[in-house]
Amino acid sequence: MEKKKRKWLNKRSVLLTWLLSYMAVLLLPVFMSIIVYVQSSRMLSDEIHLANDSLLKQLREQMDKQLQTVDRLNFELTWNTRVRELIDNYKYRTFPQDYMYDLHNVTKDLGLYKTAYSMVDQFYVYLAAQETVILPSLHREAKFAYGELHQSPSMSYEDWQAIVRRQKFSGFIPMDRLNDNGSLVKALAYVRTYDYENGSPTGANVILIDQSRILGAVNNIEVFSKGHVLIMNEDNQVLVSSSGGELPAHFPYEELSGGSGLILWENNGVRFEVFSIQSTVSKLKYVSMIPSELYWEKAELVRELTYMSILFSLLGGGLLTYIFVRRNYNPVRRLVQAFNSKSRVAQAENANEFSYIEHALDSTLLELDNMALQMKRQHYTLRANFVMRLLKGKLDNEIPVNESVTTFHMKFDSDDFAVVVVYTEDNELFLERVQGKDTAEKLRLMHFIITNVLEELVNKRHHGYVADVDDALACLVCFSEDSTEGRMGDLLHAVREAQEFLMNQYAIHLTVSLSSIRHGVGSIPEAYMEALYAMEYKLVMGKREILPFEEIQKYNTQAEADPGYYYPMQVEQQLINFVKVGDFDAASHTLEGVLEHNFKRHSISAAVARVLMLDLVSTLIKSIGEIGAVQENILIQNPRMIEALTSAETLQDMQAQMNVILRQACEYAADKRSQNVQLSRQKALDSLIGEVSAFIEERYTDPGMNVSLLGQHFDMKPTYLSKLFKDYTGEGLLDALNKRRIVRAKELMADKGLTVGEVAEAVGFNDVGTFIRTFKRQEGITPGRYKETTDE
Repeated sequence: MEKKKRKWLNKRSVLLTWLLSYMAVLLLPVFMSIIVYVQSSRMLSDEIHLANDSLLKQLREQMDKQLQTVDRLNFELTWNTRVRELIDNYKYRTFPQDYMYDLHNVTKDLGLYKTAYSMVDQFYVYLAAQETVILPSLHREAKFAYGELHQSPSMSYEDWQAIVRRQKFSGFIPMDRLNDNGSLVKALAYVRTYDYENGSPTGANVILIDQSRILGAVNNIEVFSKGHVLIMNEDNQVLVSSSGGELPAHFPYEELSGGSGLILWENNGVRFEVFSIQSTVSKLKYVSMIPSELYWEKAELVRELTYMSILFSLLGGGLLTYIFVRRNYNPVRRLVQAFNSKSRVAQAENANEFSYIEHALDSTLLELDNMALQMKRQHYTLRANFVMRLLKGKLDNEIPVNESVTTFHMKFDSDDFAVVVVYTEDNELFLERVQGKDTAEKLRLMHFIITNVLEELVNKRHHGYVADVDDALACLVCFSEDSTEGRMGDLLHAVREAQEFLMNQYAIHLTVSLSSIRHGVGSIPEAYMEALYAMEYKLVMGKREILPFEEIQKYNTQAEADPGYYYPMQVEQQLINFVKVGDFDAASHTLEGVLEHNFKRHSISAAVARVLMLDLVSTLIKSIGEIGAVQENILIQNPRMIEALTSAETLQDMQAQMNVILRQACEYAADKRSQNVQLSRQKALDSLIGEVSAFIEERYTDPGMNVSLLGQHFDMKPTYLSKLFKDYTGEGLLDALNKRRIVRAKELMADKGLTVGEVAEAVGFNDVGTFIRTFKRQEGITPGRYKETTDE
């Protein structure tokens, strides 16, 4: 028996769950009794807390008014210009004689502040550099002022100096003060020190308020709460206390750092409820300590009644729990035994009976759902295969079509059929939108969407069944019997609606072709071939179009009346000439004219359209071939450009690819023509420069030879001829002429019998001075000096 009990406990049996549930119900009245007791105690506590909080707020209001007075007085002292001059001490380094005068004026100002701020018992300004204390109407040396104001055993002169010489300190501290009668009284001191100057203290403001001003409000709280009231600064230092004694060392000061709140504290066996509230104008805290026994005196009766109700609830509820648990567990136990004998699901070690039953039912239902899903998928696959065999005329003659239609839940209400073929176009945007799937899964999802949309729209009036056939989707449409007229219009409307919906909602673009209406199941393959034939005219009609076979037939009838295409020899020659000169605009205009004449003014079949495009490419190849060598022909070097043209699916794609080829051909021709012109110009320039150089060599000894004569001889402007010569040779015409004359002059000077004047005349200079200047500019020395060097 003990082993059996341990077993259901280890398995978290529902028996244990019920037992805990009944125990929870049993504990409800217990909890209610506890809640009543707690709420009653809390109400009593809240009343005392509320009263105490109200009095603390009254104390805060009174104290905050005094603190605001202190803050205003500190502001007056801090921003008094005379005080600032004494604190900073800059002025008196230059004008030391003004120090005593300004000090006297500051004592007068403090006397006025004393009259204005009657709530303040004493205040003064400490000057660190002069070791001086400024009081209302007088000033004292610092040590003397300490003796008059603060001298006491609790605070030495050094302690006082440490307070007023701190850096950047602002706050309240406790401090003893000597009153007018010479008695030592406790006071609340506000100390605000100034910034250090060059590492030394500058001064401080000290404002004192006697504790006697505060104790009136504090005593009111003490009478009510029979506790203690404290005023503490931000460092948890007691500034004012309603009790004369010091707080124990283990008082929880750190728990009061958060400002307002309530904490519990025990001291020598006495529990206290400590309340704190934050000042609204400073960092002071007001704290009250109330003995906890004040609350529980009134709650003893409630506590005794609570204990009695809990005892009766436990005794009565325990008996009822045993009876109901035993009675309700038997049916569950029998149900678990039944599942254990018939279900394949094993009971988990830590699962209770209900979890096991739920798991067994979920497993059974999941198996049924999986079976239904597999059957649905198989049904769809088999139906799609049946539709594909219908379209291709590959039915099994041993199985009647009617039986297959019934098996696949298809409805052939009439013997009139049509076929719709769908191709997807440019669906990169849809594929980008679908995240977290590979490309194959995205394509399956796209086909699933198209199938559902197309079947739903067709089934509004007729019956449609979609199947994947040869990288496309084909929809077999069986028309209903009640719509003998307007059938093709209904089908066109459904297809157009599907095309627009898929484009707008899913960015799926379709090109759709439709067969004509055929009669009989045996004519379905013919309808499918008609739809495929119509789809071929996507080349002429363009992508994302609806291509009905009947309209394609009318188009073909017109095309068969004139089976050729427009591309006369004179137009081809014009296109060749434009390409050879690199005129893309004119060539493109001619090409557009040919295409417009063939596809807009004239009907042309898809096969003839491809032949026309190849004829145009042949023209471009011939044009480039006439410009340069065969191995430089860009179309022959880049066969993929022609492959892209022949594999284009629409006329628009073919025309766009033709424009690309045409632009590259024109750019190539223009570059080639530019190279030929440049080469011709270079040859002409070489010939001209050679002739000019030969003419100079022949006539340089002629005194009349100059740049003007050269220009006249070659029928060119002298400046232009000189520029061409300089661009080619790097030197001007006149420089070249003079250079040749100087070379000859140097040869003649070797003959000792000729003078410089005779040499100048012999080489073509009319003036000896011009010869000498030219010679010196080129050779660096005069002709005479050169002649002397040759003589030596």
